[in-house]
Amino acid sequence: MEPEINEFLESIPTKNTRKSYLRGLELFEEFSNRTVSKTIKMRRENLAGNDLKVRRQLEREVERFFVWLQEEKKLSQNTAYSACVAIKSLLSFYDMPLKLRRGVVNRAPTMPKDWIPSIDQLRLLYQIGDLREKNIISMAKDVPLRIGDYLSIKKKDVQPLLTSEKLEQPTFTIQTRKTKTPMTCFLSQETLNLLKLYVPTLRKNNPYLFQGRGMARANEDSINLALKNLVKKANLDTHGLNVRFHMFRKLFISVGATMGLNTDILKALTGKTIKSDMQPYYQGVNLYEQWKKVNNHLQLTQTTSSNGRIASLEELTEIAAEALADLVKPVIREKLIEKGRPTQRDTMGLIYMPNIDKMSPRELLELYVKLKSDEL
Repeated sequence: MEPEINEFLESIPTKNTRKSYLRGLELFEEFSNRTVSKTIKMRRENLAGNDLKVRRQLEREVERFFVWLQEEKKLSQNTAYSACVAIKSLLSFYDMPLKLRRGVVNRAPTMPKDWIPSIDQLRLLYQIGDLREKNIISMAKDVPLRIGDYLSIKKKDVQPLLTSEKLEQPTFTIQTRKTKTPMTCFLSQETLNLLKLYVPTLRKNNPYLFQGRGMARANEDSINLALKNLVKKANLDTHGLNVRFHMFRKLFISVGATMGLNTDILKALTGKTIKSDMQPYYQGVNLYEQWKKVNNHLQLTQTTSSNGRIASLEELTEIAAEALADLVKPVIREKLIEKGRPTQRDTMGLIYMPNIDKMSPRELLELYVKLKSDEL
C-alpha cells in the first residue's frame, strides 16, 4: 500500500469507513489509470497555477468517475457517492479539498435501512441470548454509543461500580472518538447484575469488556453477526432491513423523542456535540433523571400485570419475598421455641430468641429453609 494511502487510512478511526475508503481509492486508480500518489502530485501541481480550468481538472474527473461507477461498474448511486467521498476526504487530509458542482455528484435520497426492534422484540433477543449476548444487549440499551466507542469500554471502567453497594447513579465516562465529546454513561441495575456474573469470566490479560483475540477488543463485524444470528434464531421478520449494532442507538433516540426529550438532551445522552452557544443552558440539567425516563421504557426484565401496569422482575421478586417472609414469621417463631435454640448464654435458663421482626425478608427465608432442613 502506498504511504500516502496508509497515512490517510490510519487517521480514520472506524474500521468499516477505512474499508469503504480503500475500495473507493482502488476504483479511482482503475478509472484514472494512475496511482493515488500521482493523483496527489497532479492536484498539488494544478493548484499551484493560475489557470482556472487546470485548477478544476480533478473536480471534473471525479464527476466523470461518479458516472463511470454507475454505468460501467453498475454500482448504486449511494455506493458511487461513497467512492467519491473517499477521494474528497483523501485530498482534504492533504489540504487540497475538492469543490464539486452542486447536484453533479449527489447521494440518493436516504431511506431507512436499519431495522429497529420493538421493546418486546428486544426482550426476546435478550431472553434467548447467552451471558455475553445478554450483556451486549443490556449495556447497549443503557449506553447508546457508536459501536467503535462501545467496544473500547474496558473492564476498569465498570469494575468500581460492581464492588460498591447499590449506587444512586452508577456512571462512568468515555470520550467519543468521532466528536471527541466526553460522555457520561449510566448503567441500570439489571445491567450491573449481569456484569457481576460476566466480568469474572473474562480473560485477565485482556483489558476490554468485550474481548477479541489476544489483547484486542471484539471485532465490530463479529458483534453485528451475533445480533443477526440472534434475530434469525428468534425468527423475527426484519422486512429486509439491515440488522446491526446501531439499532440500539436509534431505539434510544426514538424512544426519547417520542417521550418529548429535548434534542440537545438526547445529543448529550448519546455522545453527540451540543452547539457551544446552547451548552450554558444545560449545565444544571440532571442528565441521569432524563436518562432514566428513557431507560425505564427499555427494561429487559419486565412483565405486564393483569391491570396493565409494568413492573420489573426484580421488583416483583422483592414484593414476593416480603409477602412470603410475613407468612413464614409465625412458623419460624414456633419452630425456634420448639427447638429451644440456641443455648443459654448469659441468661441462665432463658431461651435466646433472635429478633425476627428486625430481620430482612432474605434473612427470614434463609432461616426458614435452615429450620426446615434441620427437620429432615
